[in-house]
Amino acid sequence: MVLDSATLSVMSALVTILAGSSFILNTSIQRIDLVSRLWTIAFTNGMLAALAYGFNALTPGATVTIAVGNGAIVAAIGFVWAGCRAYNGRKPLTWVTLIGVAVIIAAVLLRGPDGGEWAGGAEMLGGVGLFALLAGIEGLTGQMRTRVSARSLAVVMLVVSAFYLARCAVFLLYGPYDALFRTYFGSDLATFTTILFVTSSAVAMTSLQVERAYGDRPPVGPRSRGGVFTIGVLSADSFEEGARDRIDRARRRSSSVALILIRIDGLNEINTAFGRGTGDAALQTVATVLREVTPTSAVLGRQKTANFGVLAMVSEPQATREIAEAILAEIVEARLEGASDIRLSASIGVADSFTVPFDFDKLREAALGALEQAREAGGNRVEAALQTQAVPRRIDRSRMMLD
Repeated sequence: MVLDSATLSVMSALVTILAGSSFILNTSIQRIDLVSRLWTIAFTNGMLAALAYGFNALTPGATVTIAVGNGAIVAAIGFVWAGCRAYNGRKPLTWVTLIGVAVIIAAVLLRGPDGGEWAGGAEMLGGVGLFALLAGIEGLTGQMRTRVSARSLAVVMLVVSAFYLARCAVFLLYGPYDALFRTYFGSDLATFTTILFVTSSAVAMTSLQVERAYGDRPPVGPRSRGGVFTIGVLSADSFEEGARDRIDRARRRSSSVALILIRIDGLNEINTAFGRGTGDAALQTVATVLREVTPTSAVLGRQKTANFGVLAMVSEPQATREIAEAILAEIVEARLEGASDIRLSASIGVADSFTVPFDFDKLREAALGALEQAREAGGNRVEAALQTQAVPRRIDRSRMMLD
């Protein structure tokens, strides 16, 4: 089935309006900041351009609809670029976009009805190509370069830039009615390119907004003046210092301790597939679980060689596994805020002073070995370190009452 230009224009307008409306609605729910405002303006202009071109396809040659359509489509790409600059913490330079739009509209109006349906065509094609190129470059720099969705957006913008700059070159060399232009750079192919751009950019920019919403959210839990707390648990250095002190005091009291190391299964894959913001949300979820499940006397922290560490006072060997299994059960049941369809699992390695010499380094080495066993076994499980000593320990049960 072959679709005529009018039908394609109407289809493009519908897709653009649906994608734009979806982005604007999602943004209004997530957050309203400079980036979201600029990208909302971009989609609004995209929707306006789609409507203008749709009317022009039904009643060709109207100078007003051509001027509105050309100006709006350049504004759409220009404000995408401005939003990318704002995302990277730079000045959006919206005045550059506004000047570009004014030039595009003036080019159409100066030619008037005599310019036909391609009045100001070269200026429009060049403007879209240049702003798309700037947006693509911006998406590969600054804060955006670390985001998977930003790189996807950058690729889309660079493809759009290459297509429109090529259209502009062929337009200037051969004119809009040449067979070469009509075959490879005509309105029909441009319509499909527009649909591709709108749908893919809407998904990418929505993902970026979600990542910003969770990536910029302040951490839950206490934060000391020295900044030793991160996402509600101790930093790696502070955790090690606190754990060594707790082990030393437990040894003097003839109490026993357990070291539990937790690694989120597939965290790198989560970052790659859903963005770093979702990965940060997963880390925050596990930190919250640890704060809710572990004994109040436990030391909680991030680890350099594992995502999280827990040093807990225990009264018997079985208590170590019970704490670890309770942690795993809560992680599996937890729902990621903003991504409820993602379910987490974890690999957990445990070692305690019933089976390992009473020393932090040896406990960590044994727990890391158990953690690797859990990972090699497929994850989502608890593994305990092998017994390296059989020295009975007197338990200070009155101390355990504090837990």
